[in-house]
Amino acid sequence: MEKLTIQEINILYDMLEHISNILNKNSLKWWVKGGTLLGAVRHNAMIEWDDDIDICIDKKDVPLLLWLKNQVEANKYKLVYASGKKYLKLKYDNLWIDIFILDNGIFPQQHHQKSNFDIEKVFPLQKCKFGPCEVNIPNYYEEWLNKRFPTWRTEYIKYNHKDNKKNKTRELI
Repeated sequence: MEKLTIQEINILYDMLEHISNILNKNSLKWWVKGGTLLGAVRHNAMIEWDDDIDICIDKKDVPLLLWLKNQVEANKYKLVYASGKKYLKLKYDNLWIDIFILDNGIFPQQHHQKSNFDIEKVFPLQKCKFGPCEVNIPNYYEEWLNKRFPTWRTEYIKYNHKDNKKNKTRELI
């Protein structure tokens, strides 16, 4: 499994710090999901085999985020739509942060339906350390993790995008 270098991980942390500062400064609610949430809760950092960061925002906040595009694209970052405008990516070279656009906690992508959030259980958001950053996590994060990753407390499921889901492996914690 191809892992990110320390330099690449630090660039992702810088990207996260950059976008989170803009979102927070403009009162846009956001939280982490997927492997990012799992890494924040279980490791207080990126999972060593992960290769991106996943955050969520509500679709009502997308116009303001796009209006802030010039600020977001500072430091040579690019903010682009992906998957037919179903989500955004903040990109830098071959690194990215996925910004999932939810409608009241619901993902527009069919393959993400098992990842939907009960929006009543997301707020109020909690804070969690994630490497050198602080991220927002859903209030009932354990319930979401238990639904999405039933064995998250006892085993690792290693996967990254570069392996294109071909090399998923399981290891006990």
